[in-house]
Amino acid sequence: MTFRGEDLLLSGAWILGIGSLIDTIGQTQQTFTHSDQGKDLIVKGNGIEAFGNSLQAIGRTKLFKPERELAQIYTIFGAWLEAAGNSTNAVGVSIELNGAEEEGVKIDTLGSGVQGLGAAFEAVGAFLEEDSSYRELAIIGNSFISLGSFLAAIGNIYVLNERSVIGEQILLVGSWIQVIGAFILLHAITLEVEHIKQEEHEEHEKNLKNGNGNSYPYSYNNYSFSNT
Repeated sequence: MTFRGEDLLLSGAWILGIGSLIDTIGQTQQTFTHSDQGKDLIVKGNGIEAFGNSLQAIGRTKLFKPERELAQIYTIFGAWLEAAGNSTNAVGVSIELNGAEEEGVKIDTLGSGVQGLGAAFEAVGAFLEEDSSYRELAIIGNSFISLGSFLAAIGNIYVLNERSVIGEQILLVGSWIQVIGAFILLHAITLEVEHIKQEEHEEHEKNLKNGNGNSYPYSYNNYSFSNT
């Protein structure tokens, strides 16, 4: 089975949104209970987010157009960075659950920083795209994800410096900001996919007309006959 680029892009956006929500539910539980409760959801959420980011990167690669090369390179690279960051987050929190808390938090901090950088690259890629109904939403969505990720990294730094209460609060705020960004981005990608499908439909109609209608290149209307 072959998946179209726009289908992978939209599926990835939905999976990213679901993963970020699961991650945030886990972070909310952890913050309010001041315990490891919720960390298993954080691991699962980050894993799901990484999968969603990977689908987006693959979808963008399938939709690659040379005339938009720079913008798409930023976006594809950013999506892969986000996938790497989320995977690192999942590994870090898993290590925390296995008892090596300090080492796990350090790895989690690194993952959040990488994720934030990836989302920033995607925001730049969206900025470089041609003006459209979804461009501004894509910039805002990715900017929110980037901000939320960097806040998560800052929260972990507070935790490492034995200021766990404020650190957990910053982590919670960053997590919810990422959720908001993910669903804004989902809306942007939904509009983008609709635009791609509309363009494909128009191109298909144009090809049908040129091939079967009265205006195709070899129509008899192009020839004139005169009596000799």
